[in-house]
Amino acid sequence: MSLSTVCFWVRRGWLKATKRSAKHYQVRTWHLKQFLSNPPQHLKKRIASLDKEAINYLLGGRA
Repeated sequence: MSLSTVCFWVRRGWLKATKRSAKHYQVRTWHLKQFLSNPPQHLKKRIASLDKEAINYLLGGRA
């Protein structure tokens, strides 16, 4: 997933994050869990197609 996609989600208010610098956001684990468990309707298929191991790693699970 590209950085511009995540930045777009943050700017739309779908994903909560703090801006760490001009180009980087810090997304908290619980905000990411909340977003992935209840995404906007039109993004459900796209999120479902993401690699499950990568999502588990981002959420703090062991890969």
